[in-house]
Amino acid sequence: MTDKKLIKSCKKGDRKAQHALYQANKTYLFGVCMRYGKTRQEAEDILQEGFYRIFKDIGQFSGSVPIRAWMRKVMVNSALMHVRKHHKLELTDIDDYAFEAYGPKDTNLLNEDRAKAIIYLIRQLPPLQQTIFNLRAMEEYSFKEISALLGGNEATLRSHYLRARKALQGLLKQEFI
Repeated sequence: MTDKKLIKSCKKGDRKAQHALYQANKTYLFGVCMRYGKTRQEAEDILQEGFYRIFKDIGQFSGSVPIRAWMRKVMVNSALMHVRKHHKLELTDIDDYAFEAYGPKDTNLLNEDRAKAIIYLIRQLPPLQQTIFNLRAMEEYSFKEISALLGGNEATLRSHYLRARKALQGLLKQEFI
C-alpha cells in the first residue's frame, strides 16, 4: 500500500492501516524517543503517547511534508510534553548544575555499541540540558524555536546547550580515548 493510501485509510480510522503505519515507523521513532527518555521504559511510554497523538491528529496531516517528517515532529512534541510532565525543567543559572556521569568503560566498543553509549551519556545530562541538546543538535531546532517550545530567553538556552556540549565532550573523551 502506498503512503498516500495508507494515510487516507488511517484518516478513516482503519485499524489495519494504523497498524501498518506503526510497524513501518516504530523503530525510527523509537530512536527519537530514546534521546528524550531517561530509561528504555520511559522511551516506550513516549512512543506510545506519540503514536496516540499521531493517530488522533492524522486528520491534520496535509501532505505538504513527508509523513515521516510530520510524525517525527509530533513525536518530539509528545516527548517534550512527557519531559515537562515527569521531569522538572527549570531554567536557572547554568552554574547551579553539577555534572556527574558514570557509564561503561570499554574502549573496544563496536559502532552500534558506541551509539548506545553516546545515547547513554546524553541521558546522564540534567533533564533540561538533555532536552535542549536533543532539540538543537539532533532535531536541528533554532534557539528561537526552542525558546518558543520551552520558554526562557535564547541566551539562557544557549548557555545550557553549550554547557551540555562541553559536558558531553568530556564524557566522550573519558569513554573513548
